[in-house]
Amino acid sequence: MRHTTVSSFVTELLSINAMAMALIVKDEVSNVHLLNDSWKLWYWKFSGTVVPDANWTDNLHGLCEFDSVEKFWRRLYGKYIFNHIKMPSMLTTGCDYSVFKSDIKPMWEDPSNKNGGRWLIKDNGLLDQYWMDILLSMIGGMYDPYNDNICGIVYNRRQYSKISIWISSCDTNIVNDIGSKLKHYLGTKEKFKFEKHSEFWKKKINSHKKMYLGQMTQTNV
Repeated sequence: MRHTTVSSFVTELLSINAMAMALIVKDEVSNVHLLNDSWKLWYWKFSGTVVPDANWTDNLHGLCEFDSVEKFWRRLYGKYIFNHIKMPSMLTTGCDYSVFKSDIKPMWEDPSNKNGGRWLIKDNGLLDQYWMDILLSMIGGMYDPYNDNICGIVYNRRQYSKISIWISSCDTNIVNDIGSKLKHYLGTKEKFKFEKHSEFWKKKINSHKKMYLGQMTQTNV
């Protein structure tokens, strides 16, 4: 049974109960419930062809930013852009959604990301639900004392889709604490994999080298 639901997170965030009160600052002047950080929603559009790493950012688009509970719901689900925001599973295969702190780009080369890694969750039929649960826990600052190590969340829409929560450190204590809280908020005991960005890209580079060498061999035959 799931321990936590989207509705319970929303209730915590919008009602400013005992837990959320410690995580969200209320602006007394404007009566806006500010988040601890400003966040940005990104969309990576699949062009239909394989995109070289050097041109990857050409397909990356920033959609909107938010720094309060009110802006989050209005910007992501307000009427004026509602028709442009689909649930992740409705994206075209090959496209990505990501939400990162506003000063961090959703790419491993960003200084805040390059020495860290990601917790990976493979498609299990619950990724839309997981996306919302993780997103709300993330912007609500539910990973204390390591909220500063949370960079963002990525949804990769593929034949076998996946979600990953990116963190800035590979320190064992930080990684395990965030992973434990993540599983608790999702109400699951399934195994998640942690992957260092450096190891992932090393594998990718080696894969590209093998592909290139294979092509050269075929060309020379």
